Amino acid sequence: MHMTMNPFQKIAVAIAFSPRCEAMIAEAKLLQQTLGSALYFIHIGNQTIQEEQYLKHLLHRFNLDNNNVHVVWREGDPVESIKEFCITESIDLLVAGALEKESLLKYVLGGVSRQLSRKVKCSMLMLTEPNIHPKSFKHLVVEGTDHPKTENTITVAMELAKGFQAQTIDLIQESDLSKLALIRSDEFKENEAGEKKIELLREEDEKLEEILRCVDCGELQIQTERIEGKPGYVISKFAREKNADLLILNSPDKPMNLLDRVFPHDIEYALADLPCNLLIVHPKGKE
Repeated sequence: MHMTMNPFQKIAVAIAFSPRCEAMIAEAKLLQQTLGSALYFIHIGNQTIQEEQYLKHLLHRFNLDNNNVHVVWREGDPVESIKEFCITESIDLLVAGALEKESLLKYVLGGVSRQLSRKVKCSMLMLTEPNIHPKSFKHLVVEGTDHPKTENTITVAMELAKGFQAQTIDLIQESDLSKLALIRSDEFKENEAGEKKIELLREEDEKLEEILRCVDCGELQIQTERIEGKPGYVISKFAREKNADLLILNSPDKPMNLLDRVFPHDIEYALADLPCNLLIVHPKGKE
């Protein structure tokens, strides 16, 4: 089933000749069937005859040897090479495999997928358990935070949900208690502080309702829920507890570095211990 609006016209799939290579190609096939996108398989490393023939065999097996599929070979640093390729080819979505949880050392240094998620200028889909018999995303958990990027993220999420015929969509608003605590009692009388918090939350609800009125949700049934706690952490915890298939988050506002992993940026909570497949939505044309 093709979507009425495909937010990801050009998809790049990072592949390595590992035991998960076949599964990554199968997942790419499902994405192309659902979205109708052009596929770019990119491998960083030596281009040997054996690997060429193996990849050609796999693409033929999954009926991906057509004009809408391209194979790209590059040498050099994997992260920088893939990042530059995505920029020069105007890739909309980068797909990569990712371990659900990495060791502390590997996490701090950054696995390739996690490094890419912090550096690429396009949206990125991290697959925790790619399968040669891939399943559609049926339960989506989507960030509904009051943020300029949220409308675009919700728009993308709804188009994906329609394409994959999702059955459950949870739109989560996270209330950062530390920010609410900034409404100090010395600035307001006790009852005024409480009223101000209620007002702020009501304004956020109204903004989300306005976004949903403007976004084409089709026949999708959407559940909205507000959760109090640290943004990034609570939505990841919710996705894990609900056994979601896909968690969809806004891209971070700035490039992240080691300090963001010592003093975590919201998205770092999800990256540290992926609750499920993760889609980071980066608005087109934004740095």
